Amino acid sequence: MSSSDVKMRDGRSDRLYRVLENRICERIFRGDYPDGENLPPERTLAESLDISRITVRKALALLEADGIIERVQGSGNRVRLNLAGHCGNTDIIAVLARAQNAFFASFIDQFQQTAENSDSLVLFKQNPPGKRLEESLFKLLQKDIRNAVIWLEDQEIDMEAIRRLRGLGMNMVFFDAVGPLPYADGVLLDNADAITNLYRLLEEKGEKHIAYVGWDNDSILSAREREHAFIQQKLAPARIFKIPWHDRTELNDAAARIVEQLPLAEQATGGIVCGDGEIGVAIKKALNLCKLDRIKVASPDEYPESLALSIYVYRQDFQRMAEQVYQCLSQQNQPGWRASTYRIKGTCVTAS
Repeated sequence: MSSSDVKMRDGRSDRLYRVLENRICERIFRGDYPDGENLPPERTLAESLDISRITVRKALALLEADGIIERVQGSGNRVRLNLAGHCGNTDIIAVLARAQNAFFASFIDQFQQTAENSDSLVLFKQNPPGKRLEESLFKLLQKDIRNAVIWLEDQEIDMEAIRRLRGLGMNMVFFDAVGPLPYADGVLLDNADAITNLYRLLEEKGEKHIAYVGWDNDSILSAREREHAFIQQKLAPARIFKIPWHDRTELNDAAARIVEQLPLAEQATGGIVCGDGEIGVAIKKALNLCKLDRIKVASPDEYPESLALSIYVYRQDFQRMAEQVYQCLSQQNQPGWRASTYRIKGTCVTAS
């Protein structure tokens, strides 16, 4: 046999054990091979790809080294997902979101700068509507991209799939959300501090009758936490108005309807805390159109128009957030990582 024939045979063998390794990982991700249960016998795996058992053992050895399976004497190969961080590097970091907006773009800009300062490459991936977030993460894993920053917004997640992704070696940080503990870190605004300080700021401006406007979507963590923080400030029953999440594409019209509901006579609304920067801008514009510019508006999530409209904002510290996200990923690439949640405080900025 010539040396070229040997190289061709070795190259085919190398490709095949990688194919088998990827196939087993996909079956684990899909739940076909549950954690704690045995893989099919080596003979069955060899027959599935018409490969030698030596090649199968090479693939299994890689999976064992990655903490995905364990070899049990006399019992075969068992799936045993390691939920620790995946020790590697942060050369490439993927950022996943459904879409960009001004708020998220501010974070991306800071995170990209933070990553570049540490010689890391950031890839932005927009998760298409209708596609499960976990599927996008697994596609990245298949390309050996093992560090991901995720902006959930209103997307649902399958906790079991996230657990499997962690076990397969995906390091994850959830931005603007509590990470699915114990499988990922979470970095987010200190929502309670934001709403508490905005409420007190309006009180300091002499406002006694303060209302709240937020989203009606309880699947968004920030919406729940901010509304709850507002309720905690009120001794009397809170005046809370909610904008349907499906109206976010027609936010100005939705804000106008809210303004029409405000009590403006006796004990009139003198201030409004909004649970989102976009809502704050839309509400202030609607108030100005109705010549109710005397009503003060405050919100987290500063937008380009916020200060121009004299909205009091709680400015998020995106630099600290970006640094914390990067630090989380760095820690996940080292031994001894444990999932944590980090709430980052910002500062109130007084409107002119």
